[in-house]
Amino acid sequence: MPKYKTGQKNILEFMCTAYKDVTAARKLKILSHQSGIETRYSVVPDFGDPGADDAFFTVGDSVPKIEERLGKFKENAVYLAVEAIEDSMRKGNTTVAEFEITHLITVTCTGIYAPGLDSVLVERLNLPDDTFHTAVNFMGCNAAFHALKLGDMIARTDVNAKVMIVCVELCTLHFQAKNNHDNLLSNSIFGDGAAAVAIISDTEAKMNPRAGLMINGFYSLLLSKGKDLMSWDITPLNFEMVLDAKVPELIGQEVNEIVLKAGRKLGVLPGKIDKWAIHPGGKKILDILKKQLKLRDTDMQYSYKVLAEYGNMSSPTILFVLNEILNAGHRPEEKIFSIGFGPGLNIETALFTYDE
Repeated sequence: MPKYKTGQKNILEFMCTAYKDVTAARKLKILSHQSGIETRYSVVPDFGDPGADDAFFTVGDSVPKIEERLGKFKENAVYLAVEAIEDSMRKGNTTVAEFEITHLITVTCTGIYAPGLDSVLVERLNLPDDTFHTAVNFMGCNAAFHALKLGDMIARTDVNAKVMIVCVELCTLHFQAKNNHDNLLSNSIFGDGAAAVAIISDTEAKMNPRAGLMINGFYSLLLSKGKDLMSWDITPLNFEMVLDAKVPELIGQEVNEIVLKAGRKLGVLPGKIDKWAIHPGGKKILDILKKQLKLRDTDMQYSYKVLAEYGNMSSPTILFVLNEILNAGHRPEEKIFSIGFGPGLNIETALFTYDE
């Protein structure tokens, strides 16, 4: 996590001051109080200390342009990505040097430049010059699923592959005091964060036993009728999120059919799923899915916990949820079903089995 941790109440105060609009402030208060979020993180101090010497958004002054925001992304994304990768290695009782990464996949939608994050990390981590490296860019909240699918394909075709995926998003850099529902909602829920995950082949796992999640498969579905409800656009000022209030309702209408279709492909009935890893895109989405899927509080605890402690960090968020599940108690062969949502409206699902 970035070093600046701020309570939702303090963030609300900053937002209301920045908007300078009574109507917007009233809407922000409602959204903030209904968000289910207690704290969020940012790479800039503004949201908890708008008068800080290194403040990025100086309330009342000119709004940072896109090049300034991307410059701040370049300053901060690399160190967060390195910390996440090193943390993942510690959890596996190894180091980057000992693990010997062969494939590196970076994921982000909040900052784009070239040579990109993947190239910079090859040098920063002292990886060989011929390390396979690529990027999943601008795909939004469910981009981690795309990286996991790519990592899974690599590990299935190369028994010696040691794939490192790192998602890093600095959503708060794109704050703008624009008084429409999309911006008000985005400003109320998004935060910064990074997460990394290592994937190895089954052969490698058997030679060097490691407890973790076995990837069983993926199922994707494009809900074209929701394509205008969630999108991510580049403007002269920022990357601007379109997030319609109808998104939770549409997902709620479709989710049972989605789970059934995914279950048929992946070979699991909804009643046989032991743990649920649902992307906490917002509290309303979680509440609607809990109701539609008839899930218990215990089924949703991991998603609600991540939402409360970090907000929605876009692509890393589902990895935070899976990390919470990994830290919980397990039974061998326990089935974990994951689902995420992104612009399009793209639905991504995955099935994992806990393996000792």
